Amino acid sequence: MKKILYLVIMLSLLLASFIASVKCKHDDVLFLGAKWGVEEVDYIATPGSINVITVYITPTLANGLKDIIAELHLPKPLTGLDGESIVKTSHMEFVPKGQILPLLFKVIVPLNTSEGNYTFRLKIKYTILAPLPEERKWEVEFSLPISGRTYVYTELLAEKLEKGKVQNINFNVVYVGNEPVELNIDFQSDALSILDYEPKAPILTDKPGSFKASAKVYCPPDVQVNGLPITITVTYKTLQASGTYAKTYIIPLARKAEVVFTEVQYTTSGSSVIIRGQLVNVGDYDAKYLTVYAQTLDEGLAVENPTTYLGTLAAGEGTSFLIYASAEKIGKYGLKLSAKYYGPDMEWHETTEEISIEISGIAEEKEKITPIKYEEILPIIIGLPAVTLIIGFIMGRYTRWKSA
Repeated sequence: MKKILYLVIMLSLLLASFIASVKCKHDDVLFLGAKWGVEEVDYIATPGSINVITVYITPTLANGLKDIIAELHLPKPLTGLDGESIVKTSHMEFVPKGQILPLLFKVIVPLNTSEGNYTFRLKIKYTILAPLPEERKWEVEFSLPISGRTYVYTELLAEKLEKGKVQNINFNVVYVGNEPVELNIDFQSDALSILDYEPKAPILTDKPGSFKASAKVYCPPDVQVNGLPITITVTYKTLQASGTYAKTYIIPLARKAEVVFTEVQYTTSGSSVIIRGQLVNVGDYDAKYLTVYAQTLDEGLAVENPTTYLGTLAAGEGTSFLIYASAEKIGKYGLKLSAKYYGPDMEWHETTEEISIEISGIAEEKEKITPIKYEEILPIIIGLPAVTLIIGFIMGRYTRWKSA
């Protein structure tokens, strides 16, 4: 009997392990957050209203997903427009890895709904494309608040994230109510490193108003999505009620093209100089109308092609250029290189590099005169009298012949 019980326990553990492994294996979707309201509009859910819940997800598979059918299971007493406790939506188009997909659900909050946090369960079915088409399932739970007569909400002040940098994300926290309240702020993020935040101390106020809150975060340099989530949580307590407000924001990454010089070197031949350089776009978007300008910093060095147009440089792409110059004399010369380009923010950007060029030898071109050696012209000098005598003899005979 004990052996049978032991076998059952082992089989149960193996089955649980198998189920957990399958769940991990099919973790093809990343939950980024959920909020009341559509993408462009923030909303506070209150009893007796019809609202929209937006859920943000993104594929983690390299080959993306398609044919997404989503079900949002609502807590009581919330319902869909048809009175049912399940709200459905779908997205049948292909969604590549890293693309943020908002799923929208219409929800009725009845008048008898109590104030507080409510848990929702999202279930989706989808199709993966590789190695073979296969239908899979995934689900997640999240919470959203429903506010009564007293509530708080937050507003994101225009922010964008820059990869690989420490920066502040700023919020406006608004309190609506007519009684004294104590407010506490906290931040969470699975994608961003939260280094510090303000305010840490509780905020005490006896009237409606707003105040600023900020989180100092580090954005990783290797993220591949278009935005990263951060959740601000505000807990409040009055004499009549207490509650928690939490909202997840998807902070977009700055659309940035960044061109840098990765290599600049030169070679000389006499007075001629050839500068070879390489540029790389280390940003996430195209750098358009890329042009390299060369400017001499010292007199005596002339640049033959001070402007070199290179066109569009895509994200992660590199290109090379050549600058031709000439020097008047031996010495050291400074040269400034500027790369100017038009970014996705519709502004011009510039990066510069200065190099020092040393000219160590210039061949001086002189008129070449070959000296005539004395022994080479001596026969000519000696032979001149003989030639003169012969010519004189011939001319004398010719003269006498003519007179006769």
